[in-house]
Amino acid sequence: MLFDTTSLNEPQGGASHWLKIASVIVGAILLIPIGLFIAFWAYSLIIYVPSKIIDFHPREFRARADRRFFFTVGTDLKNSGEIDIDAPTLLKGKFGNFLVSPDETKIALIANGHLWVIGRDGNSVRDVAPVDTIYREPKPMGQSFFRDDHFQWTRDSNSLYLIKDEYYLANGSQLYSDKGELWRYDLNKGKLELVLKPFRGYECFFGLKGIYFSVPTKEGDLKLQYFDGNQVSDVGPVGAFAIPLDQLQRGFVDIPFFSFSTVDFNRSNLAEKSVKLKADGNSVQSLSIDGKPFLSFTEGNGFKGHFYCSDIQKSLFLPGSRYLTLDAYCKNFEGALLLDTQSGAYKALPKNTRVLLTSNTITHPTFRVSCGGMMDW
Repeated sequence: MLFDTTSLNEPQGGASHWLKIASVIVGAILLIPIGLFIAFWAYSLIIYVPSKIIDFHPREFRARADRRFFFTVGTDLKNSGEIDIDAPTLLKGKFGNFLVSPDETKIALIANGHLWVIGRDGNSVRDVAPVDTIYREPKPMGQSFFRDDHFQWTRDSNSLYLIKDEYYLANGSQLYSDKGELWRYDLNKGKLELVLKPFRGYECFFGLKGIYFSVPTKEGDLKLQYFDGNQVSDVGPVGAFAIPLDQLQRGFVDIPFFSFSTVDFNRSNLAEKSVKLKADGNSVQSLSIDGKPFLSFTEGNGFKGHFYCSDIQKSLFLPGSRYLTLDAYCKNFEGALLLDTQSGAYKALPKNTRVLLTSNTITHPTFRVSCGGMMDW
């Protein structure tokens, strides 16, 4: 008896046919984002207009500041009265947060996963402690570490305060940590000493006789506290925007001391000399200092819209306030410039140059004490 095998093969042929169709559909779906990306990329190239510096003519000149300062060039830490690539290298590494000592002879600096204290002449290099960040993911639960941020110099530049912590399961960031401890590194003794445990603040500032810090309440507000060496007490009302200095202590008027972050320093440093970037109605942006124009930039256009290639967020004056750094990402120049505000001349700085300067409540006495600690006005 003969069997007709055609009917037996039909399901298999049909399945293969639909499999081919499905493959084509899936391939088309996968090609859609690739096609869109290519289209967006082509569109951005068509509409892209670079921003550039108008009448760009840099020239070399010597720029000596009023006093010495720390700076980095790539992986080299240096100290000099000018940005000199040939100045002696004090430390090599990948650098992070920093704080210059009040007497400006030392710097506390994160490099290669450690907190270092380094003298400006290279004759004093201290490896204070290995450090880590509270924002590490995933957290190695139970592991203790010193934080890589919010360390503070004392007024006399002889001690450095830092926070020890421990990774634990917390709601969000452990900025105000239940495991926090306040430690002091004494440069004369060359060792770390425990100051206060527990310490739930994320930074501190100093009075004439004790230490101030801010902590959260159960309700989610902030309050200022004070440690006199023996006990902790509350200062001012919860949520206070500003606490007058004569209300910090009973029996005497305290004089706070605090070193501001580099972000605060840059903002106040530029505001003092009225450094501004302002665009006119003709698609030109101009840099002015104390009302005097310096550089101008054409308007660019890209996929995200119109832009200018200048950036003053990291700009600062070298000591003496004559020379200003300026970052630029322009068609005719990309890097950092140094401007002479007296002559109007400017020159390119060595690639990956970063000037390390710090202000404090002595050099920048415009501040307020609040429930959140020390604030820059």
